[in-house]
Amino acid sequence: MADPDPRYPCSSIEDDFNYGSCVASASVHIRMGFLRKVYSILSLQVLLTTVTSSFFLYFESIRTFVHESPALILVFALGSLGLILALTVNRHKHPLNLYLLFGFTLFEALTVAFVVSFYDIYIILQAFILTTAVFLGLTAYTLQSKRDFSKFGAGIM
Repeated sequence: MADPDPRYPCSSIEDDFNYGSCVASASVHIRMGFLRKVYSILSLQVLLTTVTSSFFLYFESIRTFVHESPALILVFALGSLGLILALTVNRHKHPLNLYLLFGFTLFEALTVAFVVSFYDIYIILQAFILTTAVFLGLTAYTLQSKRDFSKFGAGIM
């Protein structure tokens, strides 16, 4: 018999998911930990998109370059598509999947920043503030709530 993987001791929570269990059927403690991880990654993605868009909005040289190079949107879109395919193939290869997710997030942030550079800053700030308020409200509610919405299944989406 092969030696067990030292990263996954026999009594670990991660080992439970190696045998076909899913987060939805796990205890509330495990589900809340999962939600914290997901929202942490999502928060970093939103932050990267915000920073990238800010560069495209506030630096005139970047904005001018983007406006004079319309083919960039195609490069960003194809890069996103390539990375999402790579993510699909490598979804179980940690930490490669995290690096690919970062690359995908960067390409999506560049795509959003490209589009944002064509609009007025006031409109962008208004959309950003509204989106941030909704995101933070839902995040706070999800992480602090004792309510269990798993009985609604995918219908809540």
